[in-house]
Amino acid sequence: MARRTGTAIAVVAAVFALFAVVFAVTGEAPAAMVFPAGSIEPGALPEDVSILRWGRGFAVVTSERSDYVRALYGKGALLVLPLRKSGCLALRPASSI
Repeated sequence: MARRTGTAIAVVAAVFALFAVVFAVTGEAPAAMVFPAGSIEPGALPEDVSILRWGRGFAVVTSERSDYVRALYGKGALLVLPLRKSGCLALRPASSI
């Protein structure tokens, strides 16, 4: 049982790491959920990054910059994941109705 649990945790961690790496390279998402290493202050965010939501232990941000995800890592983010209206795994673009 412990081995299966450990394997499941490793698979989930690998999936999140893959999302983070792909997002850091492409930076293509309407917004990003940022998990800081320690504490991060709104004033410490990179230039041209707008805060959409500030929560306890995370922030949802967006930017027009193509390199804002790498800039967030440079400012001390532990993990930056893509955030979309239809979920982070959505493959279709949001409709513009």
